[in-house]
Amino acid sequence: MKEVPTWRFISQSILIERLKINGSLARVTIRHLEKEGLIKRIVHHSGQLIYTRLTTASD
Repeated sequence: MKEVPTWRFISQSILIERLKINGSLARVTIRHLEKEGLIKRIVHHSGQLIYTRLTTASD
């Protein structure tokens, strides 16, 4: 939870690969981080959601 918002590119597949977690846990983590305002959505295409970290300049 601390490390993920610092990544430049965040997606379900990236979480699965880097953190060795399953897909349902990755989806829950992404939803939680978005709700907390730590990441923002860039693209929503079909089932693939792509996020990025928040920067102070874009707030």
